[in-house]
Amino acid sequence: MAKLEGPLLSQTAHGTLGGVLTYSDRKIVKQVRFQRKQKDYENDNRQQVRSAFKYGVELWNSLTQQEKDYWTEIERQGYADV
Repeated sequence: MAKLEGPLLSQTAHGTLGGVLTYSDRKIVKQVRFQRKQKDYENDNRQQVRSAFKYGVELWNSLTQQEKDYWTEIERQGYADV
């Protein structure tokens, strides 16, 4: 949310306005930037990676709490005992 204390191109405008314009204060100059939404490219490689992560999340969610605690403890130890 942009915080305005005067005109938009004033010395005190900063933050994002409507998710579109971002007012910022750099070291030397005041700046207004247009925020474009990044495109979500759908290709085979990206879909494979997303599917792998989704499968991993499903496996993790299928574990019992005792199994999750075990793997969490191993992760804290840095996989030294595996």
